[in-house]
Formats: sequence, structure tokens, C-alpha cells
Amino acid sequence: MANTGDRRTLPHNDEAERAVLSALMMNQEAFDKISSIISASDFYHPANRVIYSAISDMKIMNTVAVDQVTLYDYLQKKSLSEKAGGAAYLAELSDAYTIYSNIEYYAKLIKETSVRRALIQTSSNISSDAYEESIDVFDLIQSSERRLSEISINSNPETAESYKVANKLSDVIGVMLEKLEGEYKNENVETGIDLLDKYTNGGFQKSDYIIVAARPSVGKTAFAVSLIRNMIKKNKSVAFFSLEMPSTQIITRLLSCTSRVELSKLFTGNLTEREVSHINSAADKIFQSELYLVDEPNMKLSDLRSRARMLVREKKIEIIFIDYIGLIESGLDIRTPRHEQVGYISKALKQLARELNIPVVVLCQVSRDTADQEPQLNNLRDSGSIEQDADLVMFIHRKTNLTDLSDEDKAKLQTDSSGQQRVQYSKLLVAKNRNGKTGTIYVGYIGDITSFETVAQDKSLFIEPSRDQMNKKKN
Repeated sequence: MANTGDRRTLPHNDEAERAVLSALMMNQEAFDKISSIISASDFYHPANRVIYSAISDMKIMNTVAVDQVTLYDYLQKKSLSEKAGGAAYLAELSDAYTIYSNIEYYAKLIKETSVRRALIQTSSNISSDAYEESIDVFDLIQSSERRLSEISINSNPETAESYKVANKLSDVIGVMLEKLEGEYKNENVETGIDLLDKYTNGGFQKSDYIIVAARPSVGKTAFAVSLIRNMIKKNKSVAFFSLEMPSTQIITRLLSCTSRVELSKLFTGNLTEREVSHINSAADKIFQSELYLVDEPNMKLSDLRSRARMLVREKKIEIIFIDYIGLIESGLDIRTPRHEQVGYISKALKQLARELNIPVVVLCQVSRDTADQEPQLNNLRDSGSIEQDADLVMFIHRKTNLTDLSDEDKAKLQTDSSGQQRVQYSKLLVAKNRNGKTGTIYVGYIGDITSFETVAQDKSLFIEPSRDQMNKKKN
């Protein structure tokens, strides 16, 4: 790390850093004691940052205990052993004598020097910016206050007293009284699907990790885009990570379901003047919205988390959608079994929702071997940990082939309010809901505009996907 302008070395504590790393390799409970006090970025020496980060990742994976041997093996698999100082440095740390009971004190020493470095760097940047006449001085004051506030927030490790229930009880009671008096402002993100909002007590809740799953081609992306359309109508700030489709296709779908002009016409350009007018109106609404699209294929988990934090920090994003979990690169060794990689990704996304304190909605595929039967929690593809991690799991279930329907089933296809587009009753199966009820919600799917919408709850209008299979068996 660079020295300060007056050639003094930036504050750091070598002994404390080495003592913490030594304790982490010697005692499996040490990490829980200090993980809320420091992070990898608090270490001064690059090798120590690499080692702490690796230990943190190993703790998240929780597949093997951390010691000198397992840590070195992990660093080698990640091609990080040289950056971590090599086997000799790990052996040196492992052999170091550390008083385990003092580990929290050592961690606070590391945090203190880290905060001092942050203050030095921030004050230097503020001083440099103050010389730039092109920077508005009042903007500089606000940005300086924000930077110092961030340091202050990050510099105060929690104590046991901060966990006392009394500290939160007044907040809970206050919300209840506001609801009783009709003054409560709902901070949940409403989905725009009436019954789903009731099931979730007013919409997706802060810090919820939400799974939307279905077999291929049933409409996971269409469902996500439909929810996004509803949310930006309510002036919500939304981020959509599209790992499967380029942003141009997502925007085209959004234009179609917002303008209610058939998707195929947007691709062909065969439009009437009235349809052009509807598209322009929809485009204006989308243009003014706080919607952010990230369409990087093969995105690494670390990059996704970094961009998510940046969007929440800079644009106050209120909800994140990810399409879909199977396309996220875990960053683990390629020899790691797929179910372990997906489990690692799932836990990281769950933690991201908690960290950012916003709902994170992740699309997921259902195993093909379910045929046309209603999907269940054990059908979530690649990893059972997705089911365990999620706060809310929903399955989309509908018949995808409508070309050869019986007269009885054809009669079940409704039309929308315009009388022009076909509405197919589909099931939204709420299979898990930590904060509400589970059950079946009927939603209308309009294939021409790839949109899911609220419909009356008439189960007799649902076309059973497995009916054809049953008829074939009878014959």
C-alpha cells in the first residue's frame, strides 16, 4: 500500500493481523467471534487479505474444517497460494502462539487501523477534490459527508448489548401502532398480482430470498418481466440481471407487455399507427423508470454481488431479479460437483439479500423428469439447498402446447379486456412461504405479449397439462 504524502507509513498492526489468522486456523469457533468485526479489506498486508478472504469463503461453503492443510489446498485450487505467501507463511502462522480469548481484541485493533487508513485516504481525496474548481463545492460537501458517514457506519463493531431484544421491540410496536392508526407506509415491494400480494402480506419483503421456478419454456422470464412492469408502474427502483437474454430482448418483451402490442409485431415491424402510438407511450414510461439491466453472460458470482452492491449504493435499488441461478459462475474449482456449486451460489445470494436489505428474486429451472406434473420443492434443479435457503418458493405451472386442444379446453381460453388476446389460466404454486400462506394462485398468461396478470380465481378454467398424457395412457 502506498505511503502518505508526508512519507509516513499508513497505520497497521502486523502482530494483530498474524494473531487473528493464526487463531482462525487453530480454532473453528474463532471466525464467528470476529466476522462481524472485520472483513478482508480491513487487513493491511495483501497476503493477509487473501488468507482471510479464503477462510471466509471456506466458512460459507462449510464443507471442511479450516486448518493449515485444508487452507493451503483451497488456495492452491484457486491459484492464490503465492499471493497468500505460500506454504511457508501459512506454516509460520500456524505455529504462532496466540491467546484465543484475546481474538476479539486483536480484531478490534485491526479494525481501528483500517478506519485510520480510510480516514487518511478519504481526507486526502477530499483535499485533492477541493482544489478542483470544476467540482461544485456544495456537491463536494455532500459527497464528503457521505464518505465520512460510510466510514463511521463501518467502523463500529457490534457488542452483545446491541443484540438485546429491547433495542428492536419498540420498532416492532411502533409499526403495529402505525398499522392500527392507518398511518403505516408499506415498505414491501408489491408484485401487482393481487392474491400474491395478499399471500406475502403486502408484497415481497425486505431481505427475502425468493425463488421463481418452472420447467423450460413455461414462462419464468415472462413472469419476472411482468412483475418488473408492475413494479416500475409503482415507481420502484428495480435491477434485472439477465444472464440468459440480451437486454434488447428483455426491453422488447417489456415494451410488448406494457403496450399490449403483440411481441411478434415488434420483431417484424408490421405495426398500425395505433400500435406505434401505444409503443411510444410504453417506451416513454420505461424511459422514465428506475430500471437497470445487467446482461452479462457467464457472470461470476463475485461480479454479480459487486454490481448489486454498487446499484443499491448509487441508485437505491429496491429489488433485484436474477435470470437465472444455473448460469451464474460460482468461482469454485471446476472439479467441484455442480450441486455444491449451486448450493454455494444459493447461500451467497441469500446473504446478499440480507446484506442489502432488499428482496432478491432468483429464477430457477425445474427438473425435466417432472413431465407435466405439478412441480414440487424436491424438483428444484441441481441443489436441495435452494429450497432450504429460500424464504419464498413459487412454481409456474401451465400447459405449453396449445395447438391441439379439445373443444372443452378451447372453451377455457378467455380473452383480455380488449377482447383480442387469448388468456390462459395458469397456476402459481406458492410451495414455501416463511412469512405467509402457501397454496395455489391462478394467474392469466397472455402468450402474444408474454405477460402474466391477475385473473378471477376460477379453477375450472385451468387447462391441465397432464391431460394429454392421461388420454394417451387410456388409449
